[in-house]
Amino acid sequence: MGNFKLRLATTADMDQIMVIIRGAQTFIAKQGFDQWQDGYPAQADMLADIKASRLYVLANDTQIAAVAAAIVGVDPNYRLIEAGSWLMPSAKYAAIHRVAVSNRFRGQHLAETLFTKLMATLRRDQGVVSVRVDTHKQNQVMQHVVQKVGFEYCGHIYIDGNAQRLAYECVLK
Repeated sequence: MGNFKLRLATTADMDQIMVIIRGAQTFIAKQGFDQWQDGYPAQADMLADIKASRLYVLANDTQIAAVAAAIVGVDPNYRLIEAGSWLMPSAKYAAIHRVAVSNRFRGQHLAETLFTKLMATLRRDQGVVSVRVDTHKQNQVMQHVVQKVGFEYCGHIYIDGNAQRLAYECVLK
């Protein structure tokens, strides 16, 4: 399978990225909840992330195993948190979104590898001191992964003002 490295995505990666995204949408649908079932994330979302140099892939020489967007700075969806509070409310943070693992590599703990490498890169290269992430309350897989790599549940937020999501934060050391 090879040694996987984290790198910024390029437009040349788009076909593999969209196969991964479509596979993740199908995987989520089979679990019976509505996250990512409305066409999001679309190819336009992923291209915008590439253009903004914020889409990362975990890849070996030939294959992309996982993808995630990391947005440094204030995420408007994270301004209001309910039933809890952020661990570092005024710290420089990154929000990780659009996390997906290829069906080919599911079950190999590569989501954990993706998060670990991405958080180290964000700390080193962008100077962030914490990372935030959110997920659907029924997305048990993502909840397990983020807790395993050090995120703590902080409360809930609303995406675009209406879709409630569980909110997590990890203070980087």
